[in-house]
Amino acid sequence: MIRVVVSGLGIVSSLALDREDTWSAMLEGRDGLGALTRLDLPAEPAQIAGQVPLTPLRHQSLCVRMALLALAEALDGFQPGGDPGRIGVFQGASTSGLPVAEAYLADRLAGRRGRAAEPAYQSPCTVTDALARELGAEGPRSTIMNACSSSLLALGQAWERLAAGELDLAVAGGAEGLCRTTYAGFSSLKAVDPRKCRPFSRDRAGLNLGEGAVQLLLEPLDRALARGAPIYGEVLGYGASMDAHHPTAPHPEGEGAARAMAMALRSGRLEPVEVDLVSAHGTATPANDGAECLAIRRALGAAADTVSVTSTKSQFGHTLGAAGAFGAAAALLALRDQAVSPTLRLEEPDPICDLDCTPLAAKERRIRAALVNAFAFGGNNVSLALRRWEGR
Repeated sequence: MIRVVVSGLGIVSSLALDREDTWSAMLEGRDGLGALTRLDLPAEPAQIAGQVPLTPLRHQSLCVRMALLALAEALDGFQPGGDPGRIGVFQGASTSGLPVAEAYLADRLAGRRGRAAEPAYQSPCTVTDALARELGAEGPRSTIMNACSSSLLALGQAWERLAAGELDLAVAGGAEGLCRTTYAGFSSLKAVDPRKCRPFSRDRAGLNLGEGAVQLLLEPLDRALARGAPIYGEVLGYGASMDAHHPTAPHPEGEGAARAMAMALRSGRLEPVEVDLVSAHGTATPANDGAECLAIRRALGAAADTVSVTSTKSQFGHTLGAAGAFGAAAALLALRDQAVSPTLRLEEPDPICDLDCTPLAAKERRIRAALVNAFAFGGNNVSLALRRWEGR
C-alpha cells in the first residue's frame, strides 16, 4: 500500500478563522462557546453555542463559505495541477442545506417572498461540489451523512483511495453551520447543557452545539516530499463498526467503539503501547463519555493507563458532521507540536472516566501516534489512526 500523509490543514472555528490562531487558543485553554446569537430560540433552555464570526454571503451559504476558507488555508497557494480525474473530494455532512431552507421558510412565514432559488439548489453534496469546483477536481466525490462520524469516515475513505493508488490528491473534511432543526432536536432529547459542557466530569449534563469547518489535504508521501509540502502527520488507517444497540445511545460497555479502535490499530499496524493520544468523541453527555472510556480501555488494554485523552468539544462545542475532522485536526497539530490540548472544565472526573483526560490545561508530552474517535447516533463508530512524521 502507498503511504499517505496530511500535507495541508485548514480550520475555521469559533475560536479563530485560521489554523494557527485556533491552535494557540486551544493550548491557552480558551473556548469559543458563548451566548447563542446565530439563532433566535428564546424558548430553548440552553442558550450557549460555539459560533463562527462569519455570516452567509448572498450567493454562498455559511457552510460553503467556511469550507472554502478552510480549503484555501489548507492549499496555502498550492495549485494541484496534474490529472483532475485523480483528485477526489470527500466530505462529511449533517445539516447540510438546512440553514438555507430554514431562512427561506422564515421569510415565507413572515410574509416575505424569500429567495426560493437558494434552497432549491441546496443538497447534501453542496459543500462537496463547491470544493470540487474550486479545485477543478474531476475524480470521486463522496458526501457522507453518517451523523457525527461523517467527516472522520470521509477521511478514512480518502485514505483508502490514495493508499490503493487510485488518486494523487484528496481533500477531506467537513463543514457545519448551526440550524434550528438540529438545535431543537438535540434539545428535545435533553442532550444539551444550559451551561458550558464538561466532558468526562462527574456532573456532566450534555453537549453544546457548535459550527465550523476543517479541510485536510491528503496525498502520497512521495508526492508531498517531492513538492516540499509541510507534513502534519501520516494516516495509517481506520476502523468502522456498528453497535446495533440503540437509535441514539452508545453501547453501555463501549463494545462497538472498542472494535472500531481495534480495527484502526490493525489497519495501521500499530501496537497499543505506541498510541500516546486519543482525540476523543467526548460529547459530555452522561451516556457517551463513560462508554468511550471503557472502549479505550478495551482497545488499548494496559496501555490505556499512559495515554492522554482530550475532547475538543469542550472548546468548540459539538460540530456534528464536522466533529471528526475537528478531532483529527487537533490530533495532527498535537503530533506536530508534541502538545495535548486540554479538556476544559474537568474539575471532578467521573470515576468511570478513569483515564488521563488532560484536565483544565494543555501539556507537553511525547506523542508518537494518535487515535481519533467519532461516534454517531445509531451506534456508528469510526476511529482513525495517525502517526507523527519524523522524516522517514
